[in-house]
Amino acid sequence: MKNEGFELSAKQLKVILTVVTIIFVIFLMYNFFILDNREKLLDTSLKNIQEENYQGFVINKNYDKDNHNSPMIYLKNETKVAVFGEFWSKIEIGDSIVKKKGETVITVYRNNEKFILDNQEIINGLKKK
Repeated sequence: MKNEGFELSAKQLKVILTVVTIIFVIFLMYNFFILDNREKLLDTSLKNIQEENYQGFVINKNYDKDNHNSPMIYLKNETKVAVFGEFWSKIEIGDSIVKKKGETVITVYRNNEKFILDNQEIINGLKKK
């Protein structure tokens, strides 16, 4: 009985090498362009959040149809605040909220409670995905 080994022709080897190279190039492009741009976008978002300054009594919650259905909190002083969806569900009508410029946290006061919602945690979680 003759044992024949697995052999690739030069043409087959060239095709396989070309496919592997294309996959590798796509992988590199994804890592350097897509992930890098996403990271920059998230960093810019965090800087924008740090620039925000608001405080007030929550009188309404809704989705802003003119802004891609973003979850919005409406304050008594007519301030309109966009928040992460996770925070939108935690803030209730009747709460008082405070967000100081330079910080990433929203402090929420409800009855005799106080709790913190940190935008930095959300951004860090998005960077890991």
